[in-house]
Amino acid sequence: MNEAHLAACEVRVDALLSAGRFQEAVGDAVALVEEHPYHQNVHAQLMRALYASGRRAAALEVYQSLRRRMSDDLGITPSPTTRSLHHAMLQDRPDQRYLSAAGAVRRPCPAPPSAAP
Repeated sequence: MNEAHLAACEVRVDALLSAGRFQEAVGDAVALVEEHPYHQNVHAQLMRALYASGRRAAALEVYQSLRRRMSDDLGITPSPTTRSLHHAMLQDRPDQRYLSAAGAVRRPCPAPPSAAP
């Protein structure tokens, strides 16, 4: 996935979160996390979507998985922003716009159109 397509997918997930379409956001964010295992923003998006879908434990596990992977593979820790989101979720007080009903539907972000020769 090229950078422009990744950026477009991130914008889509943000739009889904803003629109309260948390189930769709989970599906898109899961696909992005699988493709970009060290990308903190897509992990944060997945955490928000899971939390808003009523899946707080799963959201917290996404952070722990990212933290372990970054520490084991890269010798670094998540950014202060990602750690702050995790801390807010631990205290059960994230931004209210991310709260919603339970459930998730997995639907990956559509593939980019192929470039014409």
